[in-house]
Amino acid sequence: MAVKTKDNSKNPKPTVQNPERKMPQILQGILAVVLALVIVALVFCGVFYIILKNNVYGLGEFFRPAFQDSPILRLALPTSPGEHDPDAPENLTDAEIRRKYVEYRQRVSDLTAELEELKGVLAQYESDLQVLEENKAVLEANKQVLTTIQNEQVKLEQQKAEVAKLIAEGNKEGFKEYYSQIDAETASAIYKELVKEDVNKQIKAELAKPYAAMDPASAAGVLTELWSKDQETAIGIFEGLNANAQAQILQNMEAPVAADITKTLMDRKLVR
Repeated sequence: MAVKTKDNSKNPKPTVQNPERKMPQILQGILAVVLALVIVALVFCGVFYIILKNNVYGLGEFFRPAFQDSPILRLALPTSPGEHDPDAPENLTDAEIRRKYVEYRQRVSDLTAELEELKGVLAQYESDLQVLEENKAVLEANKQVLTTIQNEQVKLEQQKAEVAKLIAEGNKEGFKEYYSQIDAETASAIYKELVKEDVNKQIKAELAKPYAAMDPASAAGVLTELWSKDQETAIGIFEGLNANAQAQILQNMEAPVAADITKTLMDRKLVR
């Protein structure tokens, strides 16, 4: 009789898992959960950043008081109106950047042209300044010459006065001594001036004789008419009259004419 053996293939024995293999699987699960949470957190932060940066529903301005003091969190805040620069490259489109570049090149070209023009103006100013400096030197030289001439004229007038005084006093010895002290050229000039003055006095005296013989009223009428046409001749005739005749004629003239004649005589230092 055959002995039947029990077939265990239909009822296999349960396998017992190794605890050493079970621990890595748990860690993998935990890491997967943590990684998923990190990804979710990053996605949330990214979405939150975009919402804040674009101030969606005003959330950016809502969180500004809380985030603006944090050096990291404030980066998510939208740019405030005071900090916004519309011309900053990050705020411009490609077309706007190209347009800005063309404007910049044109501005550089315009400034270069203005600079060249200013260089020309500066060169002209420098040329004018050089001319002015040269003119200044000429004027300074002329001023020195004029000062010398004026000093010589004053000296000559003083010498003429001294000679006239000696002549009037009839001091021949003093006249000779004075002439011996000055150079021949100056002495000749003084002599010519004195002769010229003496001749002029004689001519004026001859011209004034007819008016001295007229009555003052008639002389005043004629000299008033002459004054309106030739003041130099009228003054010359007055200079040839003595002081008494001058006074009588002036009394018979209109006040404005008499005043003008008197002022002219005083300016010439001929009325005593």
